[in-house]
Amino acid sequence: EISVSQARVTSTQLRGSQRITTGNRMEAAPVPLKPMQTLEKNLTEGPSGTPVPAQRGFVLYAVAAKTWVSEKVLFCKHRAKDTAKAAQVKVVEVASDRSVQVAAASAAGGAVVGGTGGAVAGLVAGGAIGAAVGIIPAFLTFGLSIPFGAMLGSGCGVLVGGAVGGATGLTGAGAAGYGAYTRREKIGNIVKDAQTKGAEVIGRTRSEVESRAAATKARVVGTYSTVKDHCASHVTSASERAASACGAAREHAAQSFETTKTKTMELASDKCVQVTAASAAGGAVALGAGAGATGLVTGGAIGAAVGVVPAIFTFGLSIPICAMVGGGCGLVTGTAVGGTAGLVGGGATGYGIYTKREAIGSSVSKTMSRVDDCAKYMKDAASSSADYVRARVVSGTGGTTQ
Repeated sequence: EISVSQARVTSTQLRGSQRITTGNRMEAAPVPLKPMQTLEKNLTEGPSGTPVPAQRGFVLYAVAAKTWVSEKVLFCKHRAKDTAKAAQVKVVEVASDRSVQVAAASAAGGAVVGGTGGAVAGLVAGGAIGAAVGIIPAFLTFGLSIPFGAMLGSGCGVLVGGAVGGATGLTGAGAAGYGAYTRREKIGNIVKDAQTKGAEVIGRTRSEVESRAAATKARVVGTYSTVKDHCASHVTSASERAASACGAAREHAAQSFETTKTKTMELASDKCVQVTAASAAGGAVALGAGAGATGLVTGGAIGAAVGVVPAIFTFGLSIPICAMVGGGCGLVTGTAVGGTAGLVGGGATGYGIYTKREAIGSSVSKTMSRVDDCAKYMKDAASSSADYVRARVVSGTGGTTQ
C-alpha cells in the first residue's frame, strides 16, 4: 500500500512548480516538465529516488492521476469563479456607466417612436397596396379579396414598418444619445464659449448703445431747444395772423349771414315763390291721391288676374292674396308717380300763372268787355226785335201798342 505522504509527494512532483493560492484568483507558474514525463518518473522512482516495485506502480499511478485530476478540477472551478466574478463586475460597470444608460434610454425611445411611426405608415401603405392587389381577383371572389388583401397588407405593413422603424430609431437614437453624452463636455464647453462670447457681444453692444444714446440725447436736447425757440416765434406770429384772420372771417361770416338772411326773407316774402310752393303742394296732394287710388284699383285688378293662374292649386286663395299685393304695389307706385307729377306740374303751373298774371288779367278784362258788348248788342237786338214783332202784331189786329 502507498501512504498518504507518498501520494502527496507524488502529486507534488506531478505538479512540478505549479501552485494554487488561497485567494479568489489562481496563479500558475510555468511547469518545467510535462505531466506525463513527471508521472512516468514517479512510477519508476520513489520519494527519495529509490526504485518502485512494478505491482505498486499501478496503484501509485492511479492515486497520482486522481490527485492531479482533482487539483485540475479545483483549478478550473476557481478559474470559472474568477471569470464569473470578473464578468459580473464588468456587467455592473457597464450597467452603471452613464453613457450606456443614456444610449440605452435614447435607443429605447427612438425604437418606440420609430417603431410606432413605421407601424402606422406600414399599416396605411400596406392596406392600400393590399386593397389594390385584391382588386385583380375581385371578379372571382365577389369583392371579398379587396378587404382580405387590405387586412393582409396592413398586417404585413405593420410588421415590416414596425421592425424597420424600430431598428432605425433604435440605431439612430442610440448613436445620437451616446454621441451627445460622450461629447457632453465638449458641447458644454461650446455652449459656455457661446455664452461667454454672447455676453461679451451684449456688453459691447450695450456700451455702444449707451454711448450712442447719450450722444443722440445731447443732440436731441440741443435740437429741441432750437426747435422750441423757433416754434415759439412762429407760434407768436401765427397767433397774431390767426387773430387778424379770425376777425376778418367773423366780419365776413356776419356779412354773409345778413346777406343770406335778407335773401331768405326776400324769397319767403316773394309772392311768386309762395304761389309756386302752394301750387306744387296742392298738385302733389291732388295727383298723388288720384294716382294712388288709380294704382290701387289697377294693381288689385292685375294681381287678381295673376292670382287666377295658380288658383287651381291654392283653392282660390291666390286670387285675394295677389290682389292685395298688386293693390299695395299699385297704391305705392301711383302715389309716388302722381305726387311727383303733381308737384312738378302744379309748381310749374302756379309759377307760370303768377308770372303772367297781368297778361292773363288783361286778357280776362278784354274778354269780359267783349262779353258785355255782346250782351248789350244781344239785348238791343232782342229789344228791337220785340218792338218790331209787337208793331206787326198791332198792325195786323188793328189795335194800338198800348
